[in-house]
Amino acid sequence: MGLGHDHSHGDHAHSHGSSLGRALAVTLVFAVVEVVGGYWANSLALLSDAVHMLADGGALVVSLLVVWISRRPAGKGYTYGYQRVEILGALLNGLAVWLISGVLIFESIARFRSPEPVKGGILLGVAAIGLLANLISLFFLHRSAKDNLNVRSAYLHVLSDALGSVGAMIAGVVISLTGWLLVDPIITVLMALLMLYSSFRLLKESIEILMEKSPSHLPLEKIRHALEKIPGVEGSHDLHIWTLSSGSIAMSVHLIGRETSEILTAATELLEKEFSITHTTIQIESHSELLGDHCETCD
Repeated sequence: MGLGHDHSHGDHAHSHGSSLGRALAVTLVFAVVEVVGGYWANSLALLSDAVHMLADGGALVVSLLVVWISRRPAGKGYTYGYQRVEILGALLNGLAVWLISGVLIFESIARFRSPEPVKGGILLGVAAIGLLANLISLFFLHRSAKDNLNVRSAYLHVLSDALGSVGAMIAGVVISLTGWLLVDPIITVLMALLMLYSSFRLLKESIEILMEKSPSHLPLEKIRHALEKIPGVEGSHDLHIWTLSSGSIAMSVHLIGRETSEILTAATELLEKEFSITHTTIQIESHSELLGDHCETCD
């Protein structure tokens, strides 16, 4: 006897798309400003920040595509729809951060060997404008980033870019006051390492979801113990919990006991109220069914 129980979550795709769209417009406009300013000031820190901001734009485009695809009707054979596209988008954006960080570190090595003159005043002014743009984008994305992994990946892009703008401003102040040119590649390397660190958790979480690892906040043994305390349940096996997309958890389990609707109702309510699991498949097996299964393999 089995029961499939699925509560549809509220569709926040429109608000996510709106936040991403506004952040994209701000990012692209100010990215052009930083590219021009970076060449003008001859600053690797500022150019790296500009490149990172352009990458932010690409990440936001990817995130918008993910929102659009996830809202489409499910194609043939896609029984869960396109919910997992969100996770793929987050993984792609996380990998992009690592690629950009590697390029920036590589370019910084050349500047360490042969420092080039940098216009500190221009660097400071343009970096301040870039920081303002990032803060505006973060404001647009902040609310949606709390409950959507795809938007959170874009948020991390913009956040690390904001930190890059702060680093570029520091470089501008130091160069203007002391003329020490090595601060430009030093700041660039520090920001690249910070980008790597900030994106590691995003990559790890994305890979764990794609590998269908059980969510860390839902301990399997605790859930198993709670289910087996339901009156009439004598045991359980084949307990599986996995994440479909942000805020969407699925679970399946076989319970051993009497085939009653009361057990199904109690298990469903327990999972929803205590663990917020609303997409469940529960099968109840009696001892006689289990013995019958074993006897099929007897000689």
